[in-house]
Amino acid sequence: MAYIPLTKSEEKLMQFLWEQGKPLSASEIQALWKDNAWTKSYTRDIIRSLEEKGAIEFYNLERTGKNYGRRFRTVLTREEYFSQLAMRNGVTVTKMFQVETFAMVEKGNKQEMDDLIRELEGMIEEYRARDDDAE
Repeated sequence: MAYIPLTKSEEKLMQFLWEQGKPLSASEIQALWKDNAWTKSYTRDIIRSLEEKGAIEFYNLERTGKNYGRRFRTVLTREEYFSQLAMRNGVTVTKMFQVETFAMVEKGNKQEMDDLIRELEGMIEEYRARDDDAE
């Protein structure tokens, strides 16, 4: 999936939708999101923007009284978004590993370092076994 840049408000709404884990309408968002001070109109604007960017999509119509409300579901997963954001800012798996390893060494946590070494040795053995099988 291509990188989808989100504004702070869009990211805030996406976080809420990811936490809910189900399709919601603007009215449902307003009712469920207790600590949010957005107006219904502003919420609809953010929904429209997220839909245009391809982060969410129309899911179904829901009847509420005499009216129908459109429900939306996320297309962009939390993992995809934060992975894209990290890569966009130059963070790689290698860099994250280096930082975590350095933090372990700084803390002096011998047990965590021993566990990491065993895990890495296991990964190296697996890699070598696959490499030998390929020959």
